Amino acid sequence: MDLTSETTGIREELLRRFKESGERERMQDILRNKLDASGWQDRVKDRCQRVIHENTDAIDKLTVDDIAESVTPYARSSVPEDIKAEILEEIRKFIYRSLPETGN
Repeated sequence: MDLTSETTGIREELLRRFKESGERERMQDILRNKLDASGWQDRVKDRCQRVIHENTDAIDKLTVDDIAESVTPYARSSVPEDIKAEILEEIRKFIYRSLPETGN
């Protein structure tokens, strides 16, 4: 087995454990609550409304996918750094708990 396929296998196993353990859902809840408390959801909602308002001339042709495509870069870039860092740290902890002991 080469390194790429071994890495892929480990990644898939970690993702499976992440989902099956309920850790993914727990972190999504934490993220959702923190984003709500920071006002992020309101800012993204305002951006969506602005996109709709700016496209009133083509409102019949505007789709949810169009709005999402327009707003997603802003939404991703506006997640507060402290929230990103906290979620990443929680994911790291999960990975370390889930990896087999190496005996070192």
